[in-house]
Amino acid sequence: MSKSELQGIVYLIIIGVPIYAVVQAGESIGWGVITGVIAAGIAFYLWSKSNKNKKRREYLIDKYQDLSLVEDLMNQCFWVEQTADQLIDSLGHPVDIDQKMLKTKKKEVWKYSHQGGNRYSLRITLDNDHVVGWDQK
Repeated sequence: MSKSELQGIVYLIIIGVPIYAVVQAGESIGWGVITGVIAAGIAFYLWSKSNKNKKRREYLIDKYQDLSLVEDLMNQCFWVEQTADQLIDSLGHPVDIDQKMLKTKKKEVWKYSHQGGNRYSLRITLDNDHVVGWDQK
């Protein structure tokens, strides 16, 4: 048996066993119950995601007291003169940070979306904890 045939069998098992289990459960307890459980699972997922976004929005409104700023942060926007705290609230913590301490200022490059090696699809430059530019690929 070749390696590709063995991979095909593994994929068939990974996909086929859950489908077989659902079919057997549907035939033994009824498709209405299975459909209800799946619908309840989807509804719970959507509710928890909505609740998480609501709590995050409330936290940001309490922190910044500015609705337009909160909307930008919720939409993961970044801009020149944005503070480091606002950038973290918008995009989260960076994957990597390059730092340079100069005599008069602190210069950092925050890297997001690691592509492999030293490649990142977004690099944001900060001087003294304020965004001064970015390179997005």
